[in-house]
Amino acid sequence: MDSPVRKVVRVSVLWAALFCLFAPVASSGVIVDDVWGLKGQEVMLRAETRGKIFAKGGELVEFFVDGESIGKTLSGGDGVAYKPFVLASINDRGLAEQTQATIAALENAGFTVAGQYGPLPHANVIVVTSPELQTIAAKTERGGYGAAQRVSVTERNGKTEVAFVDPLYIQHAYRLDADMQAIHDSLSQALGNMESFGSEKGLSAKKLGKYHYMVMMQRFDDPSELGSFPDHEAALAAVERGLAREGDALTRVYRIDIPGKQQSVFGVGMKASGASEDELDIDEAHQLSIVDFEGYSKVAYYPYEVLVNGNEVEALHMRFRMAVHFPDLSMAGEHGFTKLMSAPGATEDALEALLSE
Repeated sequence: MDSPVRKVVRVSVLWAALFCLFAPVASSGVIVDDVWGLKGQEVMLRAETRGKIFAKGGELVEFFVDGESIGKTLSGGDGVAYKPFVLASINDRGLAEQTQATIAALENAGFTVAGQYGPLPHANVIVVTSPELQTIAAKTERGGYGAAQRVSVTERNGKTEVAFVDPLYIQHAYRLDADMQAIHDSLSQALGNMESFGSEKGLSAKKLGKYHYMVMMQRFDDPSELGSFPDHEAALAAVERGLAREGDALTRVYRIDIPGKQQSVFGVGMKASGASEDELDIDEAHQLSIVDFEGYSKVAYYPYEVLVNGNEVEALHMRFRMAVHFPDLSMAGEHGFTKLMSAPGATEDALEALLSE
């Protein structure tokens, strides 16, 4: 039988545990770490929200400097919310002039242009890489998807927008085993960083790492398996041959070879060359007319990637790739994913046909 002393000790321990679990609300709060930088240097502010014990995501955080609001963001499950795109700048330059200025700024920042094309008549996409990006890509089994950074220049309503896909978003969504903060900072310093966009609340690193749009939908590790070849060189030759073929909807935008690995990533443009339903399903302008209907331009969703990994050729399934770039889109409605119901299958079929003789 327990002694009275032991009972008192046990009760005390129980009360201590309950106190920790149900502590006053005052024990929760918002944590913003100090950021040091040179005068005039841009810094990234991050907020972590905490419950009584653990990190608590989904809380709107507004930042103030000298009493003035400088923006809002939503903390993710790990205290940081990420959004797919970053608006770099808005200006009065024409499309051609701003495209050249953007290329010059990227090259001055140490990036190399791997490819450039116009998915829409009023928009250009510039794809860049760098030794740092390729080193990051080489650290992960299927890291080639992260070797390129997509930057868009879009002219509309008398203004020209420059935007880029957020490297930190891609880091977590594509499960890269490296920190892309330096890439994010380099792009921000070269092009500007007005605000992140593409999702109202953003997604946490944890959610991005296991992202799928809904139950039974594909994740990052459920790609479209396009073909298998005797060796890496045969696989590369098949992709090159298919992208050089005239008369279909697919064109080669870029190729990046990952150092130290038998891995290459191709950027593929998709423009309907005829009036067939299958080609319309994969046409960039058609797809963007459904999903990119509000806010800043998200044309940097393109080009599509095809990965040659050893002797295997794959591509991210469209049900994952489009959903992770447009996470707030509804399933139904005028601008819902059901408007593109046949596009994932058509995309997979077109990329498989790319490899045929």
